[in-house]
Amino acid sequence: MDKGKNDSFVPSITQLEDFLTEHNSNVVWLLVATILSCGWIIYLTYYNSRNVGLILTLVLNRLYKHGYIHIGSFSFSVLSGKVMVREIYYITEDMSIRIQDGFIIFRWWKMYNPKQKQHDPKAETRLYIMVNDFEFHVYNRSDLYGQLQELFGLDPTIIPPSKEDEKAQENGREGTHTNLKSVKVKTESQDPSSSWRSLIPVIKVNVSTGRLAFGNHYQPQTLCINFDDAFLTYTTKPPSSHLDHFMHIVKGKLENVRVMLVPSPRYVGLQNDEPPRLMGEGFVVMQSNDVDIYYYMDEPGMALVVLCFLSINQLPTHHRILPLIS
Repeated sequence: MDKGKNDSFVPSITQLEDFLTEHNSNVVWLLVATILSCGWIIYLTYYNSRNVGLILTLVLNRLYKHGYIHIGSFSFSVLSGKVMVREIYYITEDMSIRIQDGFIIFRWWKMYNPKQKQHDPKAETRLYIMVNDFEFHVYNRSDLYGQLQELFGLDPTIIPPSKEDEKAQENGREGTHTNLKSVKVKTESQDPSSSWRSLIPVIKVNVSTGRLAFGNHYQPQTLCINFDDAFLTYTTKPPSSHLDHFMHIVKGKLENVRVMLVPSPRYVGLQNDEPPRLMGEGFVVMQSNDVDIYYYMDEPGMALVVLCFLSINQLPTHHRILPLIS
């Protein structure tokens, strides 16, 4: 009885061919192709970028063990050179970076000149970055506390070392003595075509609605820096010293900047000092409609250290250490 029901619900190939022949197979195949095309378009429009973001999140968290990375959606277009992302989170034990959405445009169609100067701030922008709702929060400095514990000979309690870190430290200590005789100094190549800065000499970054926060729930106040729009330009120049590689240059402009002290949520400690009177979200320390930024920093080169091994006969008399005879 059940077998007859299954045969009636699942048609055979012969029955399917008879049905298509009787009902004009061209119309049926057109209807099937239309339904599949609509389903594929709906998947590409609403679900493909989210599935790609989920796969990237799983892969990155499997490879990267020192934090959590989340990508809500990821899509790209080869023709326009655009990479679009949404809901990016990077969380560690010390800080967190959150981006609501943004995109990166790489203008691959611009001509590449290998003889172009690396340090040319007037060069055409080949890389453009746009970010909406950027948030950067620093709430801990566990690396510094770990260094202090190691300096004073205390057991590491803030960040317990893993087995891989302990093996790496032991191998590093053993390798320092063996690698002293064969040290290879790597210097930056003077060939402009061998550096990424010749391909991307200038990078422009626009940020819409950003926030920087410094503090945690163990402190009564959190320092917050809010701005509406930021227009930044990154480039490089020759270094101020011939020992360095190059100089980082960041120029930009911020609009509607506010520096405030905001009460930390979940703070349950006592306040010895009376907090300032709050207006709105918090106590405004500084406020300005326009702020110009000019930041520069040299990329340090490798310092050459010459090790000299002298015998005891080559040392001065007052530097010799004579053995004691008991």
